[in-house]
Amino acid sequence: MTNPASSAGVGASVAAGEDPAKRLQILAGAERVFLAEGYEGASMSMIARAAGVSKGTLYVYFTNKEALFSDFIEVQCRAQTDTLYEGLMAAGPVEELLREFGRRFVRFKVGDKAHAIERLVIGEAAKFPELGRAFYEAGPKRGLARLAAFLRARVEAGELDIDDPQLAADQFLGLCFADLILKRRMSVIETATPQRIAYVVDHAVDVFLKAYKV
Repeated sequence: MTNPASSAGVGASVAAGEDPAKRLQILAGAERVFLAEGYEGASMSMIARAAGVSKGTLYVYFTNKEALFSDFIEVQCRAQTDTLYEGLMAAGPVEELLREFGRRFVRFKVGDKAHAIERLVIGEAAKFPELGRAFYEAGPKRGLARLAAFLRARVEAGELDIDDPQLAADQFLGLCFADLILKRRMSVIETATPQRIAYVVDHAVDVFLKAYKV
């Protein structure tokens, strides 16, 4: 079996003559099947039925299951990054923006969909290491770059003193993950209350700014 991450460039663009709405319809069906059955348990026939299209139509848009899975992961990662990090572009005190971003990020990470996709990718990455790398490149790495850019801008504005914004971005997310993300990954908890998320993130921001605020 070929590697999912290498069979058709992750997030391949819509080809000439393709219907973008039909492509999204197929990806929605693929999401339901992959999350329910896993990668190996899913079949193109199952995905075609879930998407409400014929197998012939499915193969017009995706040459094989590997290509479809790769595109599904790319779409999910880009949606995550675009939604979660856009608030960092707003004007305001660094403390407020980090608190709002941290709460939004943790709410997303403990949510059912993000949890299911992460577990799916981790489960398949053992057999297909490139899939894990592709997921990281499309999602977490892009997100870290955007957070690092935010921190770098605040350094240039004289608000923060950070030598390595990329590392600092990773550190901030690590602080926000404390007490919650590992428990969620291990199914120790099924969710987290808004109050608990706010408590953890507020402390994360306080610790982070004690280290880096001018």
